[in-house]
Amino acid sequence: MAFFGLTSLGPQEPIQDVNKSGHDYIFHTLPIDSFVEKFNAYLIGESDISVALEVDGDYHIPRAKLGDILKDLLGRQPRKFELDAWFTHLDFDRSAVMSLEEYMKGVDRLLEFSAGSPATSTFNSYDTQRTSWVHHTRAANETQQTLRAPMTTAQEVGWHALKPTPPEANKRKAQGTTDIKREGHSAQSYYGHFICNY
Repeated sequence: MAFFGLTSLGPQEPIQDVNKSGHDYIFHTLPIDSFVEKFNAYLIGESDISVALEVDGDYHIPRAKLGDILKDLLGRQPRKFELDAWFTHLDFDRSAVMSLEEYMKGVDRLLEFSAGSPATSTFNSYDTQRTSWVHHTRAANETQQTLRAPMTTAQEVGWHALKPTPPEANKRKAQGTTDIKREGHSAQSYYGHFICNY
């Protein structure tokens, strides 16, 4: 049933399968000064918010401006996976404002995560690349591929697939009761003496 797309991961999505499961993050390629510069653009300053929350407006921003900082930092509308990484590493407090110190700690975690994201594997020789291509193996960071195998051998397609060996034939032994052993030897023993004597 592999031709129906049924594997141990369930039905496959043809468009989603060609997409990578990992993402390439660009946060570690941006200079650290740009993070501070975008933060300073949204400082509260001497406003009613800083007075009401009793914080120094020269070092705090409204937490609601984190999305705008990311948009200004990238210079475009951020993608979903970039937004997920950004808010995962920066927005973990319930406070209405964020200090520069807290922001820089989150940026450090984000840069470490971005630099450590998996990259596709490369090949040093044509032989290993061709072997990988012939066997249809994917890059090492594509963990979803490890479970994309037929659930049973009946789901493999083609005569080249390994087939299970047939079970060894067991000779069936006679049953232990006398009724089964002696039944059916002759008409007289099967039907009884009274019927065959007439």
